[in-house]
Amino acid sequence: MKKMLSVLIIAMLPSYAFALIGFGLQFGSDLSKLGPQSFTEGSGELAFNVNSYEMESNPVGGGGYAFVDLFGFALEGEFDVAYGEYEFSFGNRNLDFDIPFGWTRASYAATLKKNIMDLSIPFLAKAAVNAGGGFGGHVSTPRANVEMVRELFGDDLINLSVDSEDLEDNLVSYLKDNAIEASGLHLQAGLRFKVLVLDTHLNARYNLAKNVYDGKNGFLQLMFKMGFAF
Repeated sequence: MKKMLSVLIIAMLPSYAFALIGFGLQFGSDLSKLGPQSFTEGSGELAFNVNSYEMESNPVGGGGYAFVDLFGFALEGEFDVAYGEYEFSFGNRNLDFDIPFGWTRASYAATLKKNIMDLSIPFLAKAAVNAGGGFGGHVSTPRANVEMVRELFGDDLINLSVDSEDLEDNLVSYLKDNAIEASGLHLQAGLRFKVLVLDTHLNARYNLAKNVYDGKNGFLQLMFKMGFAF
């Protein structure tokens, strides 16, 4: 009798009283990229040049997400990693190198969002526009610059040698020791499409985080998410 009463009470509760949970993968692109940067020290035969060129394309990456949806609000947690490439050159009277260099960003975020408009789209069981905000943290690698060259080869930029056997290990250590950490709020807007248990999201987010990209107070992301919701 008690079991039957419990089932009846549960059946009478409105469907929105149950949290909808979901998880999946996300893919996206930063709509910012590293710009050009140059440094020159000395003149004539004593000149030393360091150039970091603008990225040819915006960094791209992916990650994962999970959320709980209750009473029209959704609390979402996620992480993602983005990667981009650019050219870096340094030279003096004795050498001239132009090499590809990588840049990486890793981020986490927690977002509270709410559906603000339901849409009727053919062949889709459910669609909605949502907006929200939250907090996130970011770690990015420093761009190649003259400080890095000095750290790897010493202060003598005219007679430096690039044949060190420990160069790769020293570079990894430099990137770790000089990683750029930032955190801050973010605002986002998006579209959500749901067909049965298949759940997809398309979000645009602006992150308030200084110097993830040199000299910028924040950066914009475009993310596509696909997963399951129950």
